[in-house]
Amino acid sequence: MDETVSTIPSVVGTTPGVLRLMNSRAILDELLRDDASRTVTELSRSVGLSRPTVEAALADLVDEGWVTEAEAIATPNKAGRRAKRFAADATAGSVLGVDLGLHGIVGIRADLRGNTLTRVEERYADLADAEQAWTSVQDVVRRLTADSEASPVLAATFGVPAVVDRAGEIDYTVAVPEWVERRVPGRIQDLFPGIATFFDNDAKLAATAEAMWGRFRGVQDGLYLVMGRQIGAAYVIDGALARGARGAAGEMGGLASTGWPGAPARLEARITSDTDLESVFAAAGRGGAAPGRVGEDGPDPAAVDVVRAFADDVAPGVVQLVTTIDPEIVVVGGEVLPAASVFAEALAAVVMPQLRHPVEVVPSTVGRDAVARGALARSLTHVRTSHMGLG
Repeated sequence: MDETVSTIPSVVGTTPGVLRLMNSRAILDELLRDDASRTVTELSRSVGLSRPTVEAALADLVDEGWVTEAEAIATPNKAGRRAKRFAADATAGSVLGVDLGLHGIVGIRADLRGNTLTRVEERYADLADAEQAWTSVQDVVRRLTADSEASPVLAATFGVPAVVDRAGEIDYTVAVPEWVERRVPGRIQDLFPGIATFFDNDAKLAATAEAMWGRFRGVQDGLYLVMGRQIGAAYVIDGALARGARGAAGEMGGLASTGWPGAPARLEARITSDTDLESVFAAAGRGGAAPGRVGEDGPDPAAVDVVRAFADDVAPGVVQLVTTIDPEIVVVGGEVLPAASVFAEALAAVVMPQLRHPVEVVPSTVGRDAVARGALARSLTHVRTSHMGLG
């Protein structure tokens, strides 16, 4: 899954105005591919258009604010005036991607190429209370946008632990029902007057990020697991994110047969009073060593036992999903990520004997920011489509 599957309008231009628009979009798309500046001659060659056509299109893009004239590059041993160079202005706007979770918030503001400008992360014991969640979101948004005057926010996407339908409406949530009852999503939209604001399921956004930048690149069928005090799943089938008719594909957390409804409580019950879950996961994955290595730099055996027990608890649901969609790979993310190697090995040990064909279980390579980066991708897609005209 690419961030933008098609960027050039497919319509056939029948008027000079339409043709000029199509040509300018083709050039903008070319300039957005990397940070390099290009001359008119270089662009003419790469997009297959004449110099006068490229010059006219660049003039339009400069007027629109998407392209800027860059500093000319000196050419050794060549006399005469240097050729003008042009580059996409990635700072003409910015986008937000926010992972609004039950136990923490990760927010990223990025430029129009997806490069991070600002990142904010806050962890909480519990954000189920609507007013605390609202206060925390306001604080994170304020910090993300504090220096955005020169690069205004054009779109914002929030990943939430809820089922979100195809229209972008929250259908229901078991994890944070108070957020919906107290209109937290509506109040978040009020923070961005006149700016497109979207909500999507956290696991689906994480899978989107994994498809663009992580383990799902080149994968046709994959299963993404969010594991920790929040449990969820999302999957890619035939190279596309599966949503379901009402956005509920992969929402198995309420089914008793999966072992998932009670797994978070059992996980927390195994944590001793003198520590917390984050510390336990860090201790289990310490040093990146294989389970069983004991020592100052290796994983803590007691913490490894907690992670293994958690894998046992959730294994029934994983078996059901794996046998249903037959993935090439299972990717593990969520709070368990610091100990994901230990968790993946323990999970595979329980799941593999129940399968006809083995499947690889691996940690996410996108990391803690998977949901926020998937949200960024959603915001970027909107800006490129609705603002830039890149369909």
